[in-house]
Parts: sequence; structure tokens; C-alpha cells
Amino acid sequence: MSDLDDARLLKVIAKARFEVLDGFYAFQHLAEGHPPRPAALACVRDGESWSELVPTTDHEQANGSYKVVSFHFAEELSASGFVGWLASHLKRSIGTGVIVICGHDARGGPGLWKAAQGVFDYWGVPAAVGPEAISEIRSLIEREESAY
Repeated sequence: MSDLDDARLLKVIAKARFEVLDGFYAFQHLAEGHPPRPAALACVRDGESWSELVPTTDHEQANGSYKVVSFHFAEELSASGFVGWLASHLKRSIGTGVIVICGHDARGGPGLWKAAQGVFDYWGVPAAVGPEAISEIRSLIEREESAY
């Protein structure tokens, strides 16, 4: 990635609305014919099997609980390349992979479509490295904000 791309994406993260969701989340099986729980953030399908990402109290689960954050992007900046950039940064800096689930941004509008194809992102990192990941994301935001 070029220095220009890096600088642009630092602006994207600094201008995004960043939120840390309370608690922890895990994927749980969604029984056939049952609607998702109201607290579900997302539902995904693997073949014929559905699961939902829901709050959990068991953040030490060996099979995967996540600390979840979200990004709602500013309309004036293109977020193109953001997912790869931040995922690579987190892998290099703290050694973790991520899950990213995009959803329709309820704000809508042509500026948002141009900036982020009308979506916002939920990001999940393993619960064990949640504090490190959040700290690293905040340091990227602060790095750009201090450049103003």
C-alpha cells in the first residue's frame, strides 16, 4: 500500500463514527424456521445451516467469542480499501485475524453510497485480544487527529 493510501485511510478511520459494543458476541446455531433473536447483529448461512451473531456471557469460549466494534463512515471520504488495510494492520501489529460483517447504513444517501457503497462495518476480534485491538484502533484514530 502506498503512503498516499495509508494517509487517506487514516483520515477515513479518524472521520468514521467508531463504536465499541458492550459485552461479547458469539455465533450460535439458528434453528430452521426460527427468526433471529432481536439482539442478533447478523445472520449468516453456510450451505443449509444458519447461525446468528448474538451477545454472550461466555467470552472465554474456546470456539470463538468476539469483542465487536463498528464503523460508520463519513460521506466525504472514500472508504475503498479500508477493510484490507485495517485487517492487515491488526494482523501485523497484534497478530490477530478479524471478522467483518457489513450491513446497510440506515443513513442512506448518495454521498454515503459513493464513500462506502452504502454500508457500515461490524468488526469482531477474538475476545482475548479485544482490549489490544481497541487500543490499536484508537491509536490510529488519535494519530490522524493529532495531525490536524
